[in-house]
Amino acid sequence: MKDSPAQPLRGDAAWRASVKEIAKRNSAAQAEGARKRAEKVAAADREAVKMARREARDLPRQPGRD
Repeated sequence: MKDSPAQPLRGDAAWRASVKEIAKRNSAAQAEGARKRAEKVAAADREAVKMARREARDLPRQPGRD
């Protein structure tokens, strides 16, 4: 058998390879977006907890309830 150099894909094979590569990039982009959204939500949750604690700390105390 002869060792022939790898030839570029043509026709349907090229189209399928292209679609597969696009799907791979889309999947990676979706994963990155989900990670960034999770970080953003976590930061917003931490800030909400801080604000709730600050608000509770600043509330006036009822007399005789210590």
